[in-house]
Amino acid sequence: MQLREVLNQFLLDCEVRGRSLQTISWYKQRLGLFAQMIDQEQKVTELEEVQISHLRQFIQYLLASKADAHHPNKPAQEHALSVLTVRGYVRALKVFFVWCVDEDLLSTNPATRLRQPKAPVFLVPTFSPEHINALLVACDQKTPLGFRNYVLLLLLLDTGMRVPELCGLRLADVHDRYVKVFGKGRKEREIGIHPEVSKLLWKYLHKYRKPASSDEPNVFLNRTGGPLKVSGVEEIFKELKQKCGLEGVRVSPHTFRHTFARMYLEQGGEVFKLSREMGHSTIQVTETYLKDFRSTEARREHTVFSPISRIDLNQTKRSGRQNKKEK
Repeated sequence: MQLREVLNQFLLDCEVRGRSLQTISWYKQRLGLFAQMIDQEQKVTELEEVQISHLRQFIQYLLASKADAHHPNKPAQEHALSVLTVRGYVRALKVFFVWCVDEDLLSTNPATRLRQPKAPVFLVPTFSPEHINALLVACDQKTPLGFRNYVLLLLLLDTGMRVPELCGLRLADVHDRYVKVFGKGRKEREIGIHPEVSKLLWKYLHKYRKPASSDEPNVFLNRTGGPLKVSGVEEIFKELKQKCGLEGVRVSPHTFRHTFARMYLEQGGEVFKLSREMGHSTIQVTETYLKDFRSTEARREHTVFSPISRIDLNQTKRSGRQNKKEK
């Protein structure tokens, strides 16, 4: 059987099983690169010809590659491809070949003995209250897009939600004291929101949100009134970083997720409730304890432990207005 044909069947099965478009695209890019590499370098085109040696050579090839060298829309970087990214390729290969065995396309799994490259252990720097204030002040709250960005940052800080969850947030998912999100595996959960954030979110929805269509369901919209995408959120953070000039910390949505987790625990929140709010229902060690908590129970104490309690929103509002006057 042609390897590329089998890959197409695997992706089709992922679609049938309800995998998200982002997940399917993730598999398509990684497995497609593998098929391309062993075809060009090893002349292997049949599924049955794939051996563990081919897989190991592919991983070595990735470890020697430059970052973004295989990205269709980005130029190659000077630094090497991240080991964490390479580990993602290994996961994709293992999932694919397990599927091949389950589907009786292979009698043995060539990826069984494929090992993950060792990942470096490092701390992820999080935002300080000063960092957060600087980012909030950089949002021009007198404009629809500036106010949208202001609320977007606060919601990321207050909930620790993932960017795809933020972009997928619908009007029907927003409630006075919590929001519903669809996380990985299309699992729904509830996340509490601080009253201050709830009030600002209400203001954005009723004053600044201007949809291109009256039946637009998404909460956060782009400049033309359509749904804000992940790439759009990344662009917002790129612009904010240029305005703030923050150093020593990665200015990204995921940094807000780490910051939320750290501040929640510092405020005295329970790690089990935190795990539920963040959608980490499969964490080893805590899994048996997490079963005792439902997301509805976890969000009840959200306001007490929210990072918003440590941010002076009045100060950021005053500073934002002052910046507007200076312009």
